[in-house]
Amino acid sequence: MLVHATQDPAPRPGPGTILTALFAVNVLNYYDRQLLGASAEPLRHAFGLSDAQLGLLSTAFTLVYAAAGLPLGRLSDRLPRTRVLAIGVLAFSLCTALTGMAQGFASLLLCRVLVGIGEASCAPAAALCADLFPPQRRARAMGVFMLGLPVGVALSFGIGGPL
Repeated sequence: MLVHATQDPAPRPGPGTILTALFAVNVLNYYDRQLLGASAEPLRHAFGLSDAQLGLLSTAFTLVYAAAGLPLGRLSDRLPRTRVLAIGVLAFSLCTALTGMAQGFASLLLCRVLVGIGEASCAPAAALCADLFPPQRRARAMGVFMLGLPVGVALSFGIGGPL
């Protein structure tokens, strides 16, 4: 009779590893969000955009991001937050790539709106800090997560502008 060796399940990442991943996602979230501002003039010339169209790209993104945050927050309370975040990161990554293939203003606007929906999954994911860290370490964890905002913005203008 053959006896099968049981395998231990793969070790789960610790809170610090998960917080590092959340920080990285937040950096990318803000990097991508601000990149449009850093590349406004090249976009204007490449697509022949007016000031109103450039403004609409940012406004539509912001409005959709804000509107999508509410249902995604509710979904994050009902489903595993990691799953909602993973789907959101996949969505905003794919849509960011599609933005690079936009052929005109309409496709650029659609891509930016879809990026906004994907990125809206990141804010509710911050609740993972409450799930992973005890109350006495939660504020520090949230601080690390939120440090992604200035780092992402700085990278966006520091890298995106010169490119």
